[in-house]
Amino acid sequence: MKSFITKTILLGVLIFIPAPVIILTASYFSSSVDWRLPQQKHVLFMGASHIVHAIDDSITDSAINLAKESERYMFTYIKLQHLIEHNTQIDTIFLECAPTDLFEHTDHKYFKDNEMVSFFATYYPLFNTEQWLIYKGKFATAFTLLYRKTVVDYIRGINYTYFSSKFPPRTQTLDRNKVHYDPVKGIYGYEINYKYLRKIIDLCNENGVKLYFLYCPVYKPEYYYDQNYYYNAYKTYFSDVELLDYSHYSMDDDERYDAHHLNDKGAIKFTKMLKVKYNL
Repeated sequence: MKSFITKTILLGVLIFIPAPVIILTASYFSSSVDWRLPQQKHVLFMGASHIVHAIDDSITDSAINLAKESERYMFTYIKLQHLIEHNTQIDTIFLECAPTDLFEHTDHKYFKDNEMVSFFATYYPLFNTEQWLIYKGKFATAFTLLYRKTVVDYIRGINYTYFSSKFPPRTQTLDRNKVHYDPVKGIYGYEINYKYLRKIIDLCNENGVKLYFLYCPVYKPEYYYDQNYYYNAYKTYFSDVELLDYSHYSMDDDERYDAHHLNDKGAIKFTKMLKVKYNL
């Protein structure tokens, strides 16, 4: 009871703390993140939801799945900088590269409120000036989110171990009657995502890390995505990285969670195939 009262009083005080103090406090705690991986983990799977649900890293000793749903390349880059710095054993990275990562309005996820809660408010303590300026037109929203997250972190207990995620098993299977096309709308373009994808490529080259782009299995990808735009963008800007295109990899309906993602059964099948092919 005493602890609850104390925390409540301190939370009331926190509400009136100036923004610079909040930012410095979060920066201090984020600096204590332990980025070290188990020594045997020298292969990383990174990216967004397609990889989150396609790679079951429990069946491979050498690889770890550090993807996070909806993660854009700027956040992947920030995370990867620290991982490479603290894990000299990393030699291979499989990075999700789907049409949603290269299409003409892919930057919209940097500015959607739900995405900003998940990523901006988590990563801002690690931002440099260039990354802060991306949000120069959204500082009011950005401050509200980072303030709210700082308060929530305080209540829960500051914990910055959530820069990575864990494979989440999904047993649901594809229901073709619920398959629908939901076009993404936005006017933000692709400058940010393309810029940070190139930074990821350069970072890997500078550190002697082999990088693959991975396009995971999708149910009828040509129905959901502009495949021509995707392949043209890849060939125009990023063809120096090998693209492993498994978009049409054979999967049964009971191996898919939905049209875009695999379930746990599909993830095991797909991961085992990659494990054999790439000696994971």
